[in-house]
Amino acid sequence: MDQLAASSVKSELMKSPEKRPICMIEVDALVNKCVKRRRRDTSTAVPTTVSNAVPNPQSSTTTTTTTTTAKGSSRFRGVSRHRWTGRYEAHLWDKGSWNPTQRKKGKQVYLGAYDEEESAARAYDLAALKYWGTSTFTNFPVSDYESEIDLMNTLTKAEYLASLRRSSGFSRGVSKYRGVARHHHNGRWEARIGRVFGNKYLYLGTYGK
Repeated sequence: MDQLAASSVKSELMKSPEKRPICMIEVDALVNKCVKRRRRDTSTAVPTTVSNAVPNPQSSTTTTTTTTTAKGSSRFRGVSRHRWTGRYEAHLWDKGSWNPTQRKKGKQVYLGAYDEEESAARAYDLAALKYWGTSTFTNFPVSDYESEIDLMNTLTKAEYLASLRRSSGFSRGVSKYRGVARHHHNGRWEARIGRVFGNKYLYLGTYGK
């Protein structure tokens, strides 16, 4: 509208030649002002549209936090806590043994489950001493196991590991002897033998000692 008005004023002034120089200058200035104003309005409108179209990277970015609970961790080497039973299990990694399942060297050796974390840690220490000697890393000083070291030297590796697994039953009423368990109701010792004539076990009786 401003440009049309300026054009009409300019055409009217063209009819009077005597006033043409001054009026033409004013009209030209008015036209230039209108054009500059339109350009300025157009230039300011474009960034507004672009800024609305570009999303904010901070608002579009979602931060995902994964919380992991270390339920199976322990402060001792070779010990982990079972997530369902809550008992502490001792394991040892035997890198020299052949693993037939994965067809490569290295397998995990189960050493038993314990109610107390320290008991599981000591079971790992004893197994590690049997495997690698007194120069290996242990949870407790090697001097704590002097009597056990004398005993383990008289047994094979398989025999000593079996004795460690049986010792893990002390806290749940299992005897150190194979096939013997403490009855929960009367406190007497129960003797059983497994896999006899197709049965899972054969009951041998209860004993006070």
